[in-house]
Amino acid sequence: MRSSTPVHPHDLSDSDLALITALQHAPRASWARVARTVGVSPPTARRRWEALVEAGAAWSSAYAVTAPGLVTGLVEVRCRPGTVDEVAVQLRSEPKFLSVTGMTGERDLVVTIVADDMEQFRRLIQSRVATHEAVTGVRSTIVTRMFSEGSRWRAVGSPETAAAAGSGDADPDPRGEHALEAQWRPVLRMLEADGRVAPADVARELGVSEAHARRVVRRVLERGWITQRIDVSLEQTMWPHALALWLVVPAGRLEATASEIAVMPMTRMCAALAGGASNLYVIVWLRDLAEATAVEAELARSLELRVLDRAILLHYYKRVGHLFDVRNRHEGRVSWVGDAAV
Repeated sequence: MRSSTPVHPHDLSDSDLALITALQHAPRASWARVARTVGVSPPTARRRWEALVEAGAAWSSAYAVTAPGLVTGLVEVRCRPGTVDEVAVQLRSEPKFLSVTGMTGERDLVVTIVADDMEQFRRLIQSRVATHEAVTGVRSTIVTRMFSEGSRWRAVGSPETAAAAGSGDADPDPRGEHALEAQWRPVLRMLEADGRVAPADVARELGVSEAHARRVVRRVLERGWITQRIDVSLEQTMWPHALALWLVVPAGRLEATASEIAVMPMTRMCAALAGGASNLYVIVWLRDLAEATAVEAELARSLELRVLDRAILLHYYKRVGHLFDVRNRHEGRVSWVGDAAV
């Protein structure tokens, strides 16, 4: 049993992990539901969560990847020696650049772009990345399907935990999606700022009743147009490292292989790619760097695939809209919907 008292500001105790997992299963569950799941009072659950956020150990994120019309892609960037931090800090200010990550290996940075359409995706690469004087190379691929991403990862827990923490709400609204297309962006803007924003505040923003606002939020989350997740800092001892793998899988086996990788406990991201040498991109979390070779070997041994390239994550300059300095301290947020850092 791990101690209940962290020895490092970002180390996570058993009670921290239980709380984080409950919120990962249901980020908007009431504090009463969360409290029942973790066995504390609602005020205690809330205080513990606020303490984790204040310490930078955990936080809530909201983002859009699969909303209608959006194009998601990965852009690998090579920089002149000594300029990586400078380039990354400039790139991360672009709202549509969801994440900016420093990597080892053949690329210095990997930028995750979520664009409104293919034309915007192309323009962002040409005007915001390729024209930077310190950038020496750019290579892009399109994400065609997201088999798994950070919202599905769990610190600890089981399906039973998920059922206990869930909201319990059903979607009774049979109407089509047309109205949602005008509403999901304002809802996303509010969830970016506060993942637990009150339905009354959403109602005021949308100009609808509180009951209707609840339905809108529920529907955009259920359809996957907006994704919420609870993230934890890599500045802790349980999962301090991340390995990125560019894989080549036979086309006829891609879905089956990706589905198997997606449900592995260490998998943080598993995405099908088009337009490049690799057709599957995977990120796994590691407890120790020595695990990298073992993870790669196990995938190659148990599945029909070839590892085209690999890299170790060095630093998140931007992680799903959240900004971090070179010491991994949280220093702000850039709204995907808006135009400015906050």
